[in-house]
Amino acid sequence: MRKRQILWAIVFGSMLAIAGCGDDGSSNSGDGGSSGTGGSAGTGGSAGTGGSNGSTASSCEAFCGGTCIFGGVTPGGDFDTCVDTCRTQEPDFDDSCGDEATAYLNCLEANDCNFAAFDCFDEAEAWGGCL
Repeated sequence: MRKRQILWAIVFGSMLAIAGCGDDGSSNSGDGGSSGTGGSAGTGGSAGTGGSNGSTASSCEAFCGGTCIFGGVTPGGDFDTCVDTCRTQEPDFDDSCGDEATAYLNCLEANDCNFAAFDCFDEAEAWGGCL
């Protein structure tokens, strides 16, 4: 089917080039251009994966996205490298508790990364309960 479509495109393109379609006689005369050939069809792309609706998948991702040093995780620099290092050095943080860890870290950051802050007890308890 595609060969037939390409053939028809060439035939109709040639007919338009020969007929001089678009000349109205009032413009300056010039040389006609050559007709082009049809391009090849592209292939379909793969479907994308769904997003996370703003949630953080793991505690490693939460810690690497924060500003507080937590456990053996030092945020900053390349996010993906930080997450890979966290997964290797702190495998317990490669979990599904990212939302709880993010809430805890947000509280810690609001308290200058003070881990002794009593204001963050509820968040710490929720994250610990998820682990």
